[in-house]
Amino acid sequence: MSRAIPLIALRTFVEVCKVGSMKRAADHLCVSPAAVSQQIKGLEDQIGKRLFERDAKGIQLTASGRALYDELADTFDVIEKAWSGASLKQTRQTRLVISTTSTIASSWLIPALGDFKARCPNVEISIQICNGLSDLKHGHVDISIQREMAASPDNHATRLWSSYLIPVCSPELLSKQRNIESPQDCLTFPLLQDTERNYWKVWMNAFGMNNRKMIQGSSYGDESLLISAACAGQGIALVNNVFASEALQSKRLVQVTNATSELKFDYFVYCAKERREEWAIVEFMKWAVLQAGKTANGPVREVGQVA
Repeated sequence: MSRAIPLIALRTFVEVCKVGSMKRAADHLCVSPAAVSQQIKGLEDQIGKRLFERDAKGIQLTASGRALYDELADTFDVIEKAWSGASLKQTRQTRLVISTTSTIASSWLIPALGDFKARCPNVEISIQICNGLSDLKHGHVDISIQREMAASPDNHATRLWSSYLIPVCSPELLSKQRNIESPQDCLTFPLLQDTERNYWKVWMNAFGMNNRKMIQGSSYGDESLLISAACAGQGIALVNNVFASEALQSKRLVQVTNATSELKFDYFVYCAKERREEWAIVEFMKWAVLQAGKTANGPVREVGQVA
């Protein structure tokens, strides 16, 4: 009697070869990385040969692994094609790991994510917080949303929005004092500072002002915290217009003046260049661009000239 063919392990092996990562293969197969590793180890034990070697770049096929993949790849392609033709409707299910900052996640991505789920119900989203660009080629992250980063030949980047600063506060705080008619009037309110105390300085300088008060006040290490402090009535905050969009729409914040100052950074969505045509990544990046276009269109603004 012939031995049973380990079809699940062989399918897992082919997927790892295609995507070049056990973690990424686990996401595509909707299993844990440990399960993928166990399937590969079991296959190696049955064959009696190593199929992968690890190096600084990740995993690489051995000569035995390459020979096996060359034999199997077309076979599984034929099986998948036959199954697609036999199914009345092929349901594609996958998971995307998205890396971004806590501010982008809480102020822009998560509030809008319901719209993406409605468009692509078969895509599961996993969000991880990171203040830098993740290793999209060799790591487990599929997509990264960050401020403009240094160009990499391994990454594909699509611009989402250009940001500008707007002064915001709670409606209750504004009702307690006189209306703000000019940028200078903001100095009569408590100012909420970013961690480097730079936003108000840039903004005031854009309108020809220089006052020690512009660097005074409580500071916050994350822009989402600035927005929360402003919503709590602690003062006026200068924040990214896109990140403040949801709080403005819900009337938890009001923009105190149309005077704004351009930021120096654009925001991009990144993926590995070699994976930019994968259907789930294509769908998410298309949606992100559309969503950014909706939220980036703020109110009419008077832009100061930054020296």
